Amino acid sequence: MKTATITDFRANMKERLREIEDDQDILILSGPKKKDFVVLTLEQYNAMEETAHLLSTQANAKRLLESIAQDQTNGATLRELNLDE
Repeated sequence: MKTATITDFRANMKERLREIEDDQDILILSGPKKKDFVVLTLEQYNAMEETAHLLSTQANAKRLLESIAQDQTNGATLRELNLDE
Protein backbone atom coordinates (compact mmCIF):
# COMPACT_ATOMS: atom_id res chain seq x y z
CA MET A 1 0.00 0.00 0.00
CA LYS A 2 1.40 3.35 -1.04
CA THR A 3 0.64 6.79 0.32
CA ALA A 4 0.77 10.29 -1.12
CA THR A 5 -0.68 13.70 -0.53
CA ILE A 6 -3.39 14.99 -2.81
CA THR A 7 -0.99 17.69 -4.00
CA ASP A 8 1.64 15.09 -4.94
CA PHE A 9 -0.98 12.93 -6.63
CA ARG A 10 -2.28 15.88 -8.64
CA ALA A 11 1.25 16.80 -9.77
CA ASN A 12 2.19 13.21 -10.69
CA MET A 13 -1.18 11.68 -11.53
CA LYS A 14 -0.14 9.85 -14.69
CA GLU A 15 2.86 8.21 -13.01
CA ARG A 16 0.93 7.37 -9.84
CA LEU A 17 -1.92 5.73 -11.78
CA ARG A 18 0.58 3.73 -13.83
CA GLU A 19 2.24 2.52 -10.61
CA ILE A 20 -1.10 1.45 -9.17
CA GLU A 21 -1.95 -0.47 -12.32
CA ASP A 22 1.51 -2.04 -12.81
CA ASP A 23 1.96 -3.04 -9.17
CA GLN A 24 -1.72 -3.88 -8.56
CA ASP A 25 -1.33 -1.73 -5.47
CA ILE A 26 -3.59 0.64 -3.57
CA LEU A 27 -2.79 4.32 -3.05
CA ILE A 28 -3.98 6.19 0.04
CA LEU A 29 -4.24 9.94 -0.49
CA SER A 30 -3.98 12.16 2.56
CA GLY A 31 -6.35 15.05 2.22
CA PRO A 32 -7.06 18.17 4.20
CA LYS A 33 -9.06 17.98 7.40
CA LYS A 34 -8.33 14.26 7.78
CA LYS A 35 -10.29 13.45 4.62
CA ASP A 36 -8.37 10.54 3.13
CA PHE A 37 -9.09 8.80 -0.16
CA VAL A 38 -8.30 5.42 -1.70
CA VAL A 39 -7.25 4.98 -5.32
CA LEU A 40 -7.30 1.51 -6.88
CA THR A 41 -7.98 -0.09 -10.23
CA LEU A 42 -11.50 -1.11 -11.19
CA GLU A 43 -10.28 -4.71 -11.34
CA GLN A 44 -9.14 -4.51 -7.70
CA TYR A 45 -12.40 -2.88 -6.66
CA ASN A 46 -14.49 -5.55 -8.42
CA ALA A 47 -12.45 -8.30 -6.76
CA MET A 48 -13.07 -6.75 -3.34
CA GLU A 49 -16.80 -6.44 -4.05
CA GLU A 50 -16.98 -10.07 -5.20
CA THR A 51 -15.16 -11.26 -2.08
CA ALA A 52 -17.49 -9.24 0.14
CA HIS A 53 -20.50 -10.74 -1.64
CA LEU A 54 -19.17 -14.28 -1.35
CA LEU A 55 -18.61 -13.81 2.37
CA SER A 56 -21.85 -11.89 2.97
CA THR A 57 -23.74 -14.82 4.44
CA GLN A 58 -22.60 -17.48 6.86
CA ALA A 59 -23.69 -20.25 4.47
CA ASN A 60 -21.72 -18.78 1.57
CA ALA A 61 -18.66 -18.24 3.73
CA LYS A 62 -18.82 -21.81 5.03
CA ARG A 63 -19.12 -23.27 1.51
CA LEU A 64 -16.26 -21.12 0.27
CA LEU A 65 -13.98 -22.04 3.16
CA GLU A 66 -14.85 -25.70 2.75
CA SER A 67 -13.98 -25.55 -0.93
CA ILE A 68 -10.66 -23.91 -0.15
CA ALA A 69 -9.91 -26.55 2.48
CA GLN A 70 -10.80 -29.35 0.07
CA ASP A 71 -8.55 -27.88 -2.58
CA GLN A 72 -5.65 -27.51 -0.16
CA THR A 73 -5.99 -31.00 1.31
CA ASN A 74 -6.83 -32.95 -1.84
CA GLY A 75 -10.53 -33.31 -1.06
CA ALA A 76 -10.69 -33.48 2.75
CA THR A 77 -13.78 -31.84 4.24
CA LEU A 78 -13.92 -29.31 7.05
CA ARG A 79 -15.20 -32.00 9.41
CA GLU A 80 -12.21 -34.14 8.66
CA LEU A 81 -10.01 -31.12 9.40
CA ASN A 82 -11.97 -30.27 12.60
CA LEU A 83 -12.78 -26.81 11.24
CA ASP A 84 -16.56 -27.19 11.09
CA GLU A 85 -17.31 -25.54 14.43
